[in-house]
Amino acid sequence: MNYPEGTPLPLHQPMLKWAGGKTKLMPFIRRVFPMDPARRWVEPFIGSGAVFLNVFATHALLSDSNDDLINFYKTIQTKKQEFIAQITALSEITFDKPGYYRLVEEFQTTEDKTRKSVLFYAINRLCFNGLCRYNQNKEFNVPWNKKNHLEPNFPRLDYLSFRLSGIELVTADFEQTLVAATGHDQIYCDPPYIKLKKDSFTKYDGKEFSEVSHTRLADLLVAAHVRGARVAISNSDTEFAVNLYEERNFKIHRLSAYRSVGASSGSRQAVSEILAVLE
Repeated sequence: MNYPEGTPLPLHQPMLKWAGGKTKLMPFIRRVFPMDPARRWVEPFIGSGAVFLNVFATHALLSDSNDDLINFYKTIQTKKQEFIAQITALSEITFDKPGYYRLVEEFQTTEDKTRKSVLFYAINRLCFNGLCRYNQNKEFNVPWNKKNHLEPNFPRLDYLSFRLSGIELVTADFEQTLVAATGHDQIYCDPPYIKLKKDSFTKYDGKEFSEVSHTRLADLLVAAHVRGARVAISNSDTEFAVNLYEERNFKIHRLSAYRSVGASSGSRQAVSEILAVLE
């Protein structure tokens, strides 16, 4: 997708609400880590897809360890009309607390992948702060946000479907994805952030993303860079994060972000983040 030189690039909003969404940070990310159209775009933590939707890559590998998330994207990619029909039916229902938990129960028990993707989206829009959180038994455990109606955004769905055409989607952890990365790739990582405080939300699949995980991720990015890949990673602006990346010769860029998704309403505030880049 080409725009005349000097034209401000549009910002496309994702369908899903997601912790740490990057839409508002895209002008900064585009400037510091511009996409090379000759490379394959790789994201091991696809999340809401906000970055992918706004770099206009035509060749990409998108992965995540959350199979429910990847299943959602695969449904939009291959069964869009069936998804629309089912989500439209749900949008005609008036929800209360028991109705919301019936959706959650169906989501956790259905074996129909298309239905599961529809319920995943519905729950994302109807749960507290749009969190995607599971307990250690892999059960979704975010409460209702007291919203009575589901309001699907079909223009966003259409754009997401358009962008996913021909894109590779894989359920995999970051290590599997990065070990397979080549020297022709451009890799962007948006992992669960290093904690700023004790109640910071860093669990997305029932497991803590620890400092050991962050260190392993940084080492894999360095290895991919040695093979020729361009790499960048976002994280919280903490002493541990800065030292982790500077010790590996990443260039640190700082920016301020307003976080409106979190484990509590008190987490909605402006915070300093970093974008660490190896080129």
